Amino acid sequence: MSAVPDLALTPPMGFNTWNHFGGNIHETLIEEIMDVLVESGLANLGYRYLNIDDGWMAPERDAQHRLVPDPKRFPRGIARLADQAHALGLKLGIYSCCGTKTCMGLPGSYGFETLDAETFAEWGIDFLKQDWCHVPFDDFPGKSHREVAEVLYGRISDAMEKTGRGMVLSMCNWGDGEPWLWARGIAHMWRTTPDIADSFRGENIPQGTWSVLRIFEHNRTLNAYAGPGGWNDPDMLEVGNGGLTPTQARSHFALWCLMAAPLLLGHDLRTMTDDTRNIIANRALIAIDQDPLGVQAAVDVQAGLYYLVKPLAGGATAIGVFNATLEPQEAVMDWERMAGRAVRWRTDVWSERTEAITGSSRVSVAPDETLVWRVW
Repeated sequence: MSAVPDLALTPPMGFNTWNHFGGNIHETLIEEIMDVLVESGLANLGYRYLNIDDGWMAPERDAQHRLVPDPKRFPRGIARLADQAHALGLKLGIYSCCGTKTCMGLPGSYGFETLDAETFAEWGIDFLKQDWCHVPFDDFPGKSHREVAEVLYGRISDAMEKTGRGMVLSMCNWGDGEPWLWARGIAHMWRTTPDIADSFRGENIPQGTWSVLRIFEHNRTLNAYAGPGGWNDPDMLEVGNGGLTPTQARSHFALWCLMAAPLLLGHDLRTMTDDTRNIIANRALIAIDQDPLGVQAAVDVQAGLYYLVKPLAGGATAIGVFNATLEPQEAVMDWERMAGRAVRWRTDVWSERTEAITGSSRVSVAPDETLVWRVW
């Protein structure tokens, strides 16, 4: 039982339909997003997975028990979309669920794991998000949620491997059963929390969702479990969806990059502003996220300031400071202590300004702001 190890040596990057569109998806939308990924240059920056979330299926399986696309919204099928994506240098992702039904009540993969994996492989799918709704726990008397998850995600992982097609497996069981402790080798990424809300601090969010800040607070503690081939997944990005201030949006993206998180865009790429594009296309932060060492930043907390340190390949270090308070704070940056070695230069990832390091520094950090440097 093993996920193909070399498919996710760095955190997967791309786009997912759920955060902005929910179940209101159709093939024309997918084609338009494909075009924007390429024409905007985002694909060249690494955003290559275009993942179709819940809502693509017909309400019933066919006579051979195979999943089929909704005939009204995906009349020409999923395989054709995969061919289009591949012709553009992109990869296509799809959604299913461990339970008897998906979260929208469409057919789940329970009992059909082998058939569904074979179907996805035949279509040319590159990424599978496997959700955790309508799981028949009563079929596993005496087993914990963790034990059931190990069985069901193990089934789909085995089935995917046996197809011979390399497909990333994204385990979306919301942190149930602490998957970071056991999912490596089964999946390439595992959700560590409930669904993200388009809110930095949690005002008026849907029941069962977590704010960006709450997700960061939890995911930051799991740095020991991330690395090449298997990643903590704090859920998709909300940058560009309107619920965050510009400062919060920059922090959201920077913190996900420092945590070596998968970067799955969740806004409408067709109407994004220049400010949104400038955040998600920040090459320095993407390089930090995609660094081949695959280290998730270690975090030290002092009086509402979070100091994040992420070693990089080649001897450099990414250092960030995040102000989680509602007041401006002054951070003391002891560069050499944090880097664990002598360092001479620092580059601010936002301004791209490089300066010599001549000792520790004091920097002002606004509420919700995250400052990040590459030091060497």
